[in-house]
Amino acid sequence: MATRKTIESRARDIEEASGRKLTQRQKEFARLFVDGRHSNAECARQAGYASASASVQAAVFLTSGKFPHVTEYINELREDRERRFGVTL
Repeated sequence: MATRKTIESRARDIEEASGRKLTQRQKEFARLFVDGRHSNAECARQAGYASASASVQAAVFLTSGKFPHVTEYINELREDRERRFGVTL
C-alpha cells in the first residue's frame, strides 16, 4: 500500500522541480489563502508581509506567473484538503 506524501515532502518536490525555495512566509500565505477565511491582502499581512504592500504581494503570488512554485504549492494544499475532507471548492 502506497503512503501518501506529506505536505512538506510535496513542498520539497515543488522546490526541486522549480529550482526555487518556498519561504516560510510564502507557505503561510498559501495556507491562509487555501483556508479561505481572509482576503488575499489579509493573508499576505498575516503571513508577515508589510501592510502597505500586502495586496500587491498577494496579487503577484496569485496572478503574475513570477512565483509558479507558490501557486503550485497552493494547488497541492487544495488537493490535500479535497482528499482529507472529500469536498471541492
